[in-house]
Amino acid sequence: MKKKIIKISKLSILLLIRQLWTTLCNLYLLVSEPFLTVRRIRIKRDKSQVFILISIFLSPVFAYVMARLITDLWWYKRLLPSVGMVFGAIFLIEMLVLSYMFYWTYQVISKSRFRDFREKI
Repeated sequence: MKKKIIKISKLSILLLIRQLWTTLCNLYLLVSEPFLTVRRIRIKRDKSQVFILISIFLSPVFAYVMARLITDLWWYKRLLPSVGMVFGAIFLIEMLVLSYMFYWTYQVISKSRFRDFREKI
């Protein structure tokens, strides 16, 4: 039983390292080669990477909402209706990042560029 737990732990760590490495590579390549990176993720149909990248892009919004809920309830004992300048800044940054990603996703899906281009996967 103990050997199985150790073996499962080792496999889990290796899987975690592989996913982390792939995610970091995809984040870097999204900045340098967004068209090819989105296309490669789409061709591979790697749903785990899609989920990880979407959660990375949406995490500032979730972090702000959670921090706002906690601090409003802690300091004021109720939720305040105003959102303030921090929300505006986070919303602007988030919209820029999401529009960048939607633009390149649209380019990959709609354009038939590189039809004969084959990547070695």
